[in-house]
Amino acid sequence: MDYLERHGIDYLYHMTYIDNLASIIHNGLLSHNEAYRQGLIEADISDPNVQDIRANTVDPCYDRPLHDYVPLYFSPRNPMLYRRREIQEDIVILGLDPRLLSEPNIIFTDGNAAASETIFYTDISMLERLPWNSIRARRWTDIEDGRRIKCAEVLVHPRIEPSRIQVVFCYSDKHRETIITAKQGTLIIGRVNRDVYF
Repeated sequence: MDYLERHGIDYLYHMTYIDNLASIIHNGLLSHNEAYRQGLIEADISDPNVQDIRANTVDPCYDRPLHDYVPLYFSPRNPMLYRRREIQEDIVILGLDPRLLSEPNIIFTDGNAAASETIFYTDISMLERLPWNSIRARRWTDIEDGRRIKCAEVLVHPRIEPSRIQVVFCYSDKHRETIITAKQGTLIIGRVNRDVYF
């Protein structure tokens, strides 16, 4: 836990369209391949071109396709969300238990996992090697390689239990009732937080 406190990691983040929330809270977060196999994706906000690259990328640690992992971010306010800013009011950002980083077979990266220059790590002590100032920066356009770095990831194979979801951030009160309904019977907190959006 010292590593999490040292680097101020309160949550790991996953963004998704509001229509997927109820299914995620019921089934947990599944890898891209598994979610599609089970027909659980109501709406996909990912970039098809990026997904084509990820579909053909294998991690260097366990030799698995990236699509066999659940991807999380250290910073939710990143280029992926920026590309979808026109629909960000309909995107929820899940804050997950950062202790996932201590579990076996977890991978984290110093940038977008699909980028050829990205480095992959499996030991939580290697969090020290990540460029935290760049990952946490509000802007990436004036940082060398900032676009890649801001999308540093945590990859979880092959799913994440619903109990690891701690909070659901949203852009406004627009989907307040949807979130309340989706999280019924759980301890998940719903919270408007414009700071993690554009």
